[in-house]
Amino acid sequence: MTLASYITSLRILFILPIIYLTSLESFESNLLALLLFIIAGLTDYLDGYIARKTNTESQLGALLDLLADKLLVCIILVWLIALNNDLVFIIPALIILSRELVISSVRQFIVEKTGGNNTEVSLVAKSKTTIQFIAISFLIISPGLGNYFYYIAFGLLWIAACFSLFSLYDYLQSWKESIRS
Repeated sequence: MTLASYITSLRILFILPIIYLTSLESFESNLLALLLFIIAGLTDYLDGYIARKTNTESQLGALLDLLADKLLVCIILVWLIALNNDLVFIIPALIILSRELVISSVRQFIVEKTGGNNTEVSLVAKSKTTIQFIAISFLIISPGLGNYFYYIAFGLLWIAACFSLFSLYDYLQSWKESIRS
């Protein structure tokens, strides 16, 4: 494994401490969980940068990066929604989770059908990931900061859900020919 792959693995390793810290439901533990989540989010950009700069990009690294992103976002989001226990967060969370499942399924279908997936990550998808990380960050810290942050977290989660839908549409449009034939 390369240095970039080890950095990617940190995203997966940080999931359990983030879940544990948020379950303590204290402002200090949520703050520490937020710090870990931000570090995990930054590794998403750092690993790709290091892989490109050291010329160590690989299919395994790309797969691990994809898996780490999905696990971090989906598991933490489901946990926070369960912990928050508020129905208003469920719909945008389901949109985000559904998009991840659809994209992964279609990507796998295309790989099996064509033998490869040369789709570049779009600016929309990168923006979606960034907004998701910001929204989840606000969800992590909002219990200790009152209603104002709670409403911001709610709004950001809906923005992330909208970007998820737009990103889904963008990918499906780029994959249209591969899916048809």
